[in-house]
Amino acid sequence: MREKKEDRRIGRTRRLMHEALMSLILEQGYEKITVQDILDRADVGRSTFYAHYRDKDELLLSSFEHLRTLFEQQQQALLASRRTGSNPDLNFILELFRRAGEHQKLYTAIAGKQIGEMILKYLHRYLGTLLREPLTELMKKRKSPSVPVEITINYLVSSLLSLMTWWLDNNMPHSPEKMDEIFRTLTTPGIEAAFGRTGGSGDGNAKDFYSLFIDHHCCPDW
Repeated sequence: MREKKEDRRIGRTRRLMHEALMSLILEQGYEKITVQDILDRADVGRSTFYAHYRDKDELLLSSFEHLRTLFEQQQQALLASRRTGSNPDLNFILELFRRAGEHQKLYTAIAGKQIGEMILKYLHRYLGTLLREPLTELMKKRKSPSVPVEITINYLVSSLLSLMTWWLDNNMPHSPEKMDEIFRTLTTPGIEAAFGRTGGSGDGNAKDFYSLFIDHHCCPDW
């Protein structure tokens, strides 16, 4: 019980610091923010801050840890749905667009700045790490994959982040659902080149790839 209370207290402290940083970014821009500004806004001590984070950059990047949790939860739900025959209606790519859209103001505040470039590089590595294990397993089903898995990962993550950046830069002219559809339309030829066409299943083809992240009921064209 005591450990649970400690975990809740730690979670609350980190949330306060994260919320303080987000509000300060919108008010004055990231570059001008000091650790002391964050401490004052979150009402926490300096020792508390450094017990959790090395600097404000680490605090900012920690905000993306929820992506791993989201990815793992959706994969577990997809696996459970295949055992039970249920329809969870999950779509990891769509959820990424939705989360990005919810933080457009934050994106606008950091776009084109050094911190914005740092975040994009971090997300590229982070999403690549999420994809590496399931894609490597999927590649094993192919007798002779025509494209190395690392190149496939780089292509998919770069395509996703580029499309998401365009969407945010242009004030989100399409819905997250439409952007998810566009992403699949644009990347399916490349995925088919790497994994095979969507005609069958179980041999590491494009349909098997998408099934790692998207419930097939969400996409009628399958």
